[in-house]
Amino acid sequence: MNFTRQSKNMKNDVIRTLAKRGGSIYEEKKSSFIGAASPVADEQEALDFIKSIRSEYKKARHYVFAYRICDKDANFVCRYSDDGEPQGTGGVPVLGVLEGGDIQNAVIVVVRYFGGILLGASGLTRAYRKAAAGACADAGTVLKVTYDDMYITVDYQSYNAVKRLISSGFPEAQNGGGIKFRLADEDFGDRIVIHILAASDDSEYITRAVTEASLGRAEIHTDCRKGRFDI
Repeated sequence: MNFTRQSKNMKNDVIRTLAKRGGSIYEEKKSSFIGAASPVADEQEALDFIKSIRSEYKKARHYVFAYRICDKDANFVCRYSDDGEPQGTGGVPVLGVLEGGDIQNAVIVVVRYFGGILLGASGLTRAYRKAAAGACADAGTVLKVTYDDMYITVDYQSYNAVKRLISSGFPEAQNGGGIKFRLADEDFGDRIVIHILAASDDSEYITRAVTEASLGRAEIHTDCRKGRFDI
């Protein structure tokens, strides 16, 4: 197996990934190349997906794969495998599809059923690239942002002012693209707990804005880098 690997903290709060599982079929001189692509959250999910494809296509000759992952802690890992094909003819072009589209947190597996005719290095490279690209195109892409869990506890006197601020989308923000967040839940008890998912780059601004709107009466607890959501 050929592989590359990096495991180092990288700031990458917004990533492009696949929207859903996608598939494709490419035929070349009686060989069938079946592409399967999927979004994944971490390396274990990628390995589980590869294993599931092997089980689904048990009689195939090769299972070429590649994946690129940046987890919520900004650790980056990249792997690829030719799975017995001539070096550089399988894993590299499949990985190239992910790299060319700047797609992360995704895995592609291309299954080959050998048709009895040798394709040569250029034919193999083309076939694996086309099957991988077709699977990615079928899946589509989305942008995802790393979020912090924010729990805002307010009294009933401050609630309306804070809720108006959240409902307005923080219009006073001066960061170009606006504040990225989602309202997750509200719990009404003796005090009110508002749970929002805030883009990690925006949680500091949200803390300041809520503190100001509540006249300093809000209590804010933040759990950093808890996952990703679509933007």
